[in-house]
Amino acid sequence: MGGGVLIVEDHGLLADSLVFALRAEGLDVDKVAPVTVDGILDEARRLSPTVVLLDLDLGGEIGSAVGLIWPLHELGAQVVMVTGITDRTRLAECLEAGATGLIDKGTSFDELVDSVREVAELGTIVSATQRDALLAELREQRKADQRRREPFERLTPREREVLAALMDGKSADVIAKESFVSLATVRSQIRTILVKLGVNSQLTAVALAQRNGWVLR
Repeated sequence: MGGGVLIVEDHGLLADSLVFALRAEGLDVDKVAPVTVDGILDEARRLSPTVVLLDLDLGGEIGSAVGLIWPLHELGAQVVMVTGITDRTRLAECLEAGATGLIDKGTSFDELVDSVREVAELGTIVSATQRDALLAELREQRKADQRRREPFERLTPREREVLAALMDGKSADVIAKESFVSLATVRSQIRTILVKLGVNSQLTAVALAQRNGWVLR
């Protein structure tokens, strides 16, 4: 196994169980508490693992572990995501970031051990077909997201401010007073917003923005 296995998992009981199961199979295993990104990377540098079993959602100040995949890969580790998440977009993002395997947390310990051995020997446990399918879905999802964002990107900075105010529940009259402009000006801006978003009412514009996760930047 070379440098062995490093487990990065925020659930202590699961981490201990994984350590016990893998050591029982004769594997060299360590674990690290995912408190900070720097702490995880420092431990990986010290141990030089061949395989890192990385929980996708580490909680705390780290949150998603996707940003850790490539730094761990650059340290020479094969990164295998161990997660209960089934969202194919998020799984594809892991592969895109450099993960060489995806293991469901519901997998038996026997299957997990086999997967660890396989990734250590072959460098991956994801078939080319599965990888290509997930990455293709990710590309299509991003195209769809871009199409949804395009109408909002056509708004001017002022129109974005007005839309954000409408989302906050402010009326045209209040927006005009707070902006020190005439009510007619704000109403004109709202009409332009509706045209650009392809909707017929302020309520529909607000609903569309909320549905697409639009926020003023």
